[in-house]
Amino acid sequence: MRTFLRHRFWLLWVVLAVAACAVALVFHRLYATARDEIAAQTAAAVAQERARAVDLVSRYAEEVRRTTVTELAGFHVDGLERALRRWDETNEIVVGTFLWDPQRGGEGLMVPAGALPAAELLALVRRLREWRATRPGNGAAPVLVSEGFRTASYPLLGNPQFAETTLGYQQENLDLAAQAGLLVDPWAGWAGNLTDPAAPWAFWYQPGPDAPIRGCFVDSVPLVNRLRADLAVGGKARVVLEPWANRGPDQGQVGAGLPAYRLVVAPGEALRTKAGDARLVGLVGALLLGLFLGGGALLTVHSRGRSREAERKISFVAQVSHELRTPLTSIRMFADLLAEPGLPEAKRLKFAGTISRESQRLGGLIERLLAFNALAKGGNKVAGGPVDVVATVRETLEELALSLAVAGLCTELALPAAPVIAHGEASALKQALINLLDNAGKYARGSGVVRLEVTAGTDGIRIRVADSGPGIPRAIRDRLFEPFVQGGQTVTTKDPGVGLGLSIARGLLRQTGGDLVSLPAERGAVFEIRLAGEASQAKPIAQPGPRGTEGL
Repeated sequence: MRTFLRHRFWLLWVVLAVAACAVALVFHRLYATARDEIAAQTAAAVAQERARAVDLVSRYAEEVRRTTVTELAGFHVDGLERALRRWDETNEIVVGTFLWDPQRGGEGLMVPAGALPAAELLALVRRLREWRATRPGNGAAPVLVSEGFRTASYPLLGNPQFAETTLGYQQENLDLAAQAGLLVDPWAGWAGNLTDPAAPWAFWYQPGPDAPIRGCFVDSVPLVNRLRADLAVGGKARVVLEPWANRGPDQGQVGAGLPAYRLVVAPGEALRTKAGDARLVGLVGALLLGLFLGGGALLTVHSRGRSREAERKISFVAQVSHELRTPLTSIRMFADLLAEPGLPEAKRLKFAGTISRESQRLGGLIERLLAFNALAKGGNKVAGGPVDVVATVRETLEELALSLAVAGLCTELALPAAPVIAHGEASALKQALINLLDNAGKYARGSGVVRLEVTAGTDGIRIRVADSGPGIPRAIRDRLFEPFVQGGQTVTTKDPGVGLGLSIARGLLRQTGGDLVSLPAERGAVFEIRLAGEASQAKPIAQPGPRGTEGL
């Protein structure tokens, strides 16, 4: 029945573990699905916001460049220098203008800090102009990146991006140039610094190869600030336009060209909150599942402990009842026989002796039960004092000589000649020796020699008791000093006693600072009683008493 209950218990635990694993797999699948869905939504939102941001920046930057080129081209040739200065004064994003005549050189050209230097600007314009001269028509020069600057150019004659009605006086200026016999080929361009995000952009316009080049410098910082404000509005993702200077060709740009800047797109607050909620739910679910499994395991351990405790109590009561009933039955039986008339004297003495022995056996059992109960409850503390170890060993052997001889055992002593004084309690030491020798008589019967050896050293006094019997079964070596463990099994064994001797002996010795341990041995059982020297006055070992049934 006990085996069936044990197997049923493990079956229930296996079912619980399988159910927990199934719940964990389902929960993990749900969490993974939610996580993947949120990740897909986040990726889609980020891609959408990036495309919107790139389009916004591209259109806005190109609008600023075309507007600037349109205004440069629309000034009349008469009073051009005055018009450029007035434009510089009234336009908040224009931070400088210039007018350069190829026939006079570039003297006097003032360039703001960070913009394309004058010599490089003029050389770049000349190089682009030469490229333009080799390709008549309206083809635009390619985008160039040179010496850390990005450049591009626009043909203006017949360009659908620049309607003639928006170019102001350009057509009149071109007519005047044609009447003067000059080549007419209007074009414009711009250059931006790739290494300095705050540097102004340079713009230029030239009606023809022999005409003066007019130009200006545009502050890009207000333009970037406006773009940042527009990008921060709406959307499920957070878009940041940040400096990203000196990243090489085709890097650090946005769309059609915002030199030295890049877009950083990250999930918005709503997406981050959703992802955080999913992680929190996953964490809480995992925690609850862990608590469920841990609670189940603790409940299982507790239930097993309670079950073992209940089983031990039942077995203890049954075994103690049996142990008490046996001597009582003998005492009552022989007492009845003594009461018969005409009983011979020889039988009367024999029956009286049997009653005396059974009474002693019953008294010893009761004493062990009382001692165990006192140890379990922490009462009846043993006061330590000086003990003559050698004398106590000899006295114990004299009392047990007959029982050892009946068990087919003889003793071999290795005792010092002089007295050995230890700190302990004589009755506790004697009870421990009696228990060890009595166990040798039970379990090593007929094996030959029981050796007792007493040694004294700096670490205390050692009393070693070794027999030549079958030894201690492997199954109970770790539980040898637990209550009710006896002869390789628990109290259900048929050997006399209830399995309290070793537990009581160790508990009494530890109260006076000693101990009782089992030593490994190739043959037989070896126990060692450890006592402190009288000079050391060792303190009792702070360990709990033997576990047992309450209320004994």
